[in-house]
Amino acid sequence: MLHDPLLQYEHLAQKSTSKKPHIFYRIFKFVSLYLVLTGTIFAILMGVLNFSAYSAMVTNWANPDLMMSRQGDIESALTNANVAVHVADMIESQDSLETITAKVALSDPDIVYARSYDADRLLSGITPTSSDATFSVTPYENRLIIPRLGKNIPLVDVEHDAHAKFGEMQDVFMEELKKWVVRYPGTARPGEVGNAFIFGHSSNYPWIQSEYNDVFALVDTLVDGDEIIVYYNQHKYTYRITDRATVEPGDTQVLSARDPNKKELSLMTCWPVGTALERYIIFAELVE
Repeated sequence: MLHDPLLQYEHLAQKSTSKKPHIFYRIFKFVSLYLVLTGTIFAILMGVLNFSAYSAMVTNWANPDLMMSRQGDIESALTNANVAVHVADMIESQDSLETITAKVALSDPDIVYARSYDADRLLSGITPTSSDATFSVTPYENRLIIPRLGKNIPLVDVEHDAHAKFGEMQDVFMEELKKWVVRYPGTARPGEVGNAFIFGHSSNYPWIQSEYNDVFALVDTLVDGDEIIVYYNQHKYTYRITDRATVEPGDTQVLSARDPNKKELSLMTCWPVGTALERYIIFAELVE
């Protein structure tokens, strides 16, 4: 029998073809690899773009006591902001007035001064007695304080023209959110009847430099009963969280008060963190 190289090659080719994976298996393998690779790249990009917000979330998950310690720091700072001034203690001195006058005359004999001091006149209009008079110091600027999250954030009002276009308002909001959180124009002011609607970032592009890019990244960890404190126009307002919700972007119903007779506060941010698919909202009511 003669050796036929061509016939032998055909037999080998047929065997090789019979061993190839089925076409559907190859498609499945390709799609799976594509999805895994795409998902990995997407996860890496999301992690890089929202590193600050995600790191805060991971830190809170790994060490929730850290936020509670920050809450203590905030409460301590608020407590220390109440400066007690007792007039009786202020006028007590180890030296008598005559002794002090003599010391001043010796150190600077050319000084000429006059004094008129009356504790009762200085405290006129204050109901308690002069020895019990206490003064509460509030921040000059408007502030939003969330003790559980250790947040102490400047708050700004944005004036708007009734004929302003939405795109123009959006540009203004994005610029202002770099510096603080914003009370939405037209909503109630803190302390008023209605809904004081405040919004801020949960994340932002990493190339935008701001310490407030992820200021609301952990609002979902707040629970009913937590306090939100607002200093507004030199007055202090304490709200207590009652509810939360997620809504679609552009849902303007959340700007209105749920109960027109109550004094409410709403905090809103984009959700989930790193996306703008929904809006996460915290609702609170005034208690003080």
